[in-house]
Amino acid sequence: MNEVARVSIDKNLQPFSEWLRRQGVEHRISELGGELVLELQRLENKDQVLEALNSYLEHPELEQQLSAANAASSPLKVRFSAGYDRVTPQQAPLVFIVISLCVLVAWLTDLGGGGEVLRALLIVNPFDISMNLNSIEGRWSALVETMQSGEIWRLFSPDMLHFSLLHIVFNLLMFWILGGQLEYRKGALALFVLIVVVSVISNVAQLLDGGYLFGGLSGVVYGLFGYTRVWSHYDRRVFMPDGLFKFALVWLVIGYTPLTEWIGLGAMANSAHLYGLLSGLVLGWLVFGLTAKRNSAP
Repeated sequence: MNEVARVSIDKNLQPFSEWLRRQGVEHRISELGGELVLELQRLENKDQVLEALNSYLEHPELEQQLSAANAASSPLKVRFSAGYDRVTPQQAPLVFIVISLCVLVAWLTDLGGGGEVLRALLIVNPFDISMNLNSIEGRWSALVETMQSGEIWRLFSPDMLHFSLLHIVFNLLMFWILGGQLEYRKGALALFVLIVVVSVISNVAQLLDGGYLFGGLSGVVYGLFGYTRVWSHYDRRVFMPDGLFKFALVWLVIGYTPLTEWIGLGAMANSAHLYGLLSGLVLGWLVFGLTAKRNSAP
């Protein structure tokens, strides 16, 4: 969504909003900082919308006229905004680069079925006989040795691996929605920093806790859940419904039960999910919480 205007909170924009929907204009009106904020999904008709808004505000009689017209009209098939930014490759190129890489790796590895590509993308090389991967200390030593050998990409490459169609579809959908929102509103650098920080923390945590055979963008997705949850606390225009966040928490808890294996989804990368969420929450607080506290200081 793109903010185009702010008006006093004592104005009644409901008739105007209904009129916009009748015209097929996807929009959202929300309260922020004691004002009403008008946002448009697309900016092609921005000038016409602002002209209509100014006319509506300058002529109080239009409120009653629009209310009467809306009430008298027959039911319409109107398009309601889903509340999130449906980003395009032009608006969020980094998001689509990551999505494309995940799809390419899924094809090259036959959804994690094996092969040289899979071995090259795991966080450590399990075929290096010098590594002891049967203990936390051994896995940590293996990671240190891997980094010292220059294979730094292994800290991030497990994000590209997926092991089922449901796994990759859910992760990429959530990444497109939440990651797209972040890149579109805050820039590619903000998303890049989150991916780097969350990937390192969640992938290392999963290696130490559960072993080397894991993959998926879900650590980053959980990081986005945490980050966006904090962000939405400071900016009510941010898309993060309570139901969606609660679903992520419930799924996190289910991952620690045998249920996912019983229904054929396999074991979950629980540590990647948990530490991804925690690192996203902390990163969000560092970015938005400290900024708000600094701005409110006398």
